[in-house]
Amino acid sequence: MGIKQYTCPFNLNLPRMGYFICYRHKKGWIGDAISKAQRAKGFSDEDSLYTHVEVSGGGPNAVCVAPPKTRIVDIRKKYKGRHIKIMAYEGYYGNRKRYKVAFWSASKSNLQYDFLGILSFVTKLVSQARSRFFCSENCLWSLQKEFDWALNLAPADCMPAHFVLSDDMICVWEGDIP
Repeated sequence: MGIKQYTCPFNLNLPRMGYFICYRHKKGWIGDAISKAQRAKGFSDEDSLYTHVEVSGGGPNAVCVAPPKTRIVDIRKKYKGRHIKIMAYEGYYGNRKRYKVAFWSASKSNLQYDFLGILSFVTKLVSQARSRFFCSENCLWSLQKEFDWALNLAPADCMPAHFVLSDDMICVWEGDIP
């Protein structure tokens, strides 16, 4: 397939356009709540620690769907020292679809973050906004624009740990961002 696991130190050739960067939780009540909700859905303690995911724009760039709104970030600055997994969708053959996944994700830049969507993970008493996304929802929506029903769930039901655990995903690299 052409996707291989790297055992080298982090470098900017690893996060290719259209790959998914899964971030391990450090601290904070939102991440704690997401981790707890993921464990309640049956994810392992380890997998549930991945509480944020972004679509890579290639190199240092990624589409960050986080409060207050979606934006392009430099992962070296925003996530310095964070433990990550770089994941590739197994259906990627060549570059065209990877690039389009990144494009779809970036097309949601400047939209407000879906706080209600995150609350719906925790309480199920709140429904999410249809015009706003949270991180894993944006990632899966972008992937499904090119690969119908990828990961076999609706974007609104997707959690960050789905990108770590799914049989449809390949871990390209794991380690800390220097």
